[in-house]
Amino acid sequence: MPVDLRPLHPLEHHASFRAAIAAAAPIASLASRLANSPIPRELAIACGDLALGFASPPNSSARTQAHHRAWVRVRNIEKVVVDADVRGLAAPDVIARARRAVDRADVLIAALPGVLPS
Repeated sequence: MPVDLRPLHPLEHHASFRAAIAAAAPIASLASRLANSPIPRELAIACGDLALGFASPPNSSARTQAHHRAWVRVRNIEKVVVDADVRGLAAPDVIARARRAVDRADVLIAALPGVLPS
């Protein structure tokens, strides 16, 4: 297995950002099976909100608000994945991969300070 020797981008130090980026492939795979699905766009905006939050001062309202917006978008993606599962709109393995990826991003973003009410 090749070793990745490239330096990490500053955002790659954040597990929540890595999880959101890792969700891109499973989400794109699911979206390709759904008509006019907004989930790739929503994930891209969530990643942008995460980046904006991490660029804001720690413990600032701007950081908290940006991370909360990212979390809300990921939760909305999760609703689309669940609906696709219930309605049988994609193969079970495609749904399962998307669901795992979105769940991971959801948990890690929710764990950021201030995202969820205390």
